[in-house]
Amino acid sequence: MKSRLLAGVVPVFALGSLVTATALKAEDKPDIGVPDESIAQDLPFDAVRASMAARGVKYGLNYTGEYYDVTSGGLSRGSTYNGLIETYVDLDLEKMFGWKGAVIHANAFYVHGDGPTNKTGSIFAVSNLEGFETVRLDELWLEQSLLDDKVKVKVGSIAADTMFFISDTAAVFLNGTFGWPGILATNTIQGGPGYPLTSMGAVVTFTPNDNLTLMGAVFNGSPADPYADDAQASNNHGTDFRFGDGELMILEGAYKYDLAGLGGTVKVGGWKQFNAPEGIYTDFRTGASVDSDYGIYGIIDQTIWKQGDDKNVTVFGRVSGSPTERGSSSQMDFYFDTGILFTGFVPGRAKDTFGAAFGYGQISEDLLHTADSDFSATHESVLELNYVAQIKNGITLAPDFQYFWNPGAVAEVDHAAVWGARLKVSY
Repeated sequence: MKSRLLAGVVPVFALGSLVTATALKAEDKPDIGVPDESIAQDLPFDAVRASMAARGVKYGLNYTGEYYDVTSGGLSRGSTYNGLIETYVDLDLEKMFGWKGAVIHANAFYVHGDGPTNKTGSIFAVSNLEGFETVRLDELWLEQSLLDDKVKVKVGSIAADTMFFISDTAAVFLNGTFGWPGILATNTIQGGPGYPLTSMGAVVTFTPNDNLTLMGAVFNGSPADPYADDAQASNNHGTDFRFGDGELMILEGAYKYDLAGLGGTVKVGGWKQFNAPEGIYTDFRTGASVDSDYGIYGIIDQTIWKQGDDKNVTVFGRVSGSPTERGSSSQMDFYFDTGILFTGFVPGRAKDTFGAAFGYGQISEDLLHTADSDFSATHESVLELNYVAQIKNGITLAPDFQYFWNPGAVAEVDHAAVWGARLKVSY
C-alpha cells in the first residue's frame, strides 16, 4: 500500500511540471506558488502550479534522506539509513470562496528506514526525522485571521513543536532535542504533540505590533492511547483524532528587539497537563497517582556579530524546569541547551552555515531513588557539530557529528559517537 501511494503521488507532481514547461523562468512571475527554497525555482515555469496558486492552492513535495554511523559506545555499533517523504497543501479560502482571512493546511509523510537512536539508546533522538515506518497524516487545521491579522485562531490536528518552545537558531541542528526539547518529549503524555505525532487542539495568536507575540493553546492531553506501549504504532496513520485524555495547556510570549543593529528575540512560556488519565503520572516520593504536571521555559536568540546582509554570528539558549517539590512527577526536572551558528563565512557561499550546539537533561532525583527506576545516571547530554551546505535552490547537504554522554541516562552505557549526513530536496 505504501509503495502504491508513493508511486501515485510523486509522478503527479513531476508530470505537472514537465507537461507545462515553457521558456519562462520562475522568478519572472510574482506569485507562482513556489517556495523560495525549492528546486522549482530553477526549473522551467510551471503554469499549472502558478494557476493553482492564483486560485488559492499551493502544494509541495520534499524528500530528506540521511545516513548515520554509530562508531563507538551506545547499545550497539553500525550504520543506518532513514528518510522522509513529505507532501503538503495550503488552501487560501479567500481566493477560493471569498472567505476572508481563512486558510486550511494539511501535510502527510512517509517515514522509512531505521534511525540511529535504537543503537545509541539515547533519550535525545539522534535525528529529528526518526519515526515508526508508516504513511502518516501530520497536521490538518483551519486558521482564521481577525482584526487585520493581529489575531489568528487555529483549530484542528496541530503539531505544537512548529509553534512553541522554538529557537530559530537551533532549527539547523539535526538532533531532535534542539527542536521539541527532551524535557517536553519526556514529561508530556506519549511525547506530547511533537513530531511525528499531533494532537487535536486550538491555538490563539495575538500580535499587536511587530515586536510582541502572545500565544495560548489547549490540546488533547495525549496524541495517542495514553496507555499504549508504542504511541506511534498506536496512532499509526495520524488519524486517531483523540479527545478526553485531559488537557495540555501551553502559553508563550515573545518579544523582538534590536541592540545597535543586532537583532534578538526573547521568549518565556510554560505548560501544564490537567486531568491526566489515572496512573500516567506518579508522585515519585509516595508512589501515588497524580493528575497533573507542568513546566516553565525561557528562550533567547541573539545576533552577536554581522557584516553586510549575509555574514553573521548568532547564539541561542533555552532553559526549562519541571517540579521537584512535593508531588514531583516529571522524569526530567531540568533542561538547557545552547549553541552558536556562523552564516556566510565560506567565500561564495552566503547561505552555508556551520554550528555547534549542546543539550543537557537532568533526571529527577526522586525518580533516581525509586526502586524500579530505569535510570542510573543523573543526566544525559549531547554535543552536535554540523555544516549545512546549500548545493542549489532547494537542495542542501549537511554533514553531522554528535557525541552523547550517558545515553539514556544509564551509567552502564558507554558514551556514544555518531557520524552522519543529511540530504534534503525540496520541490
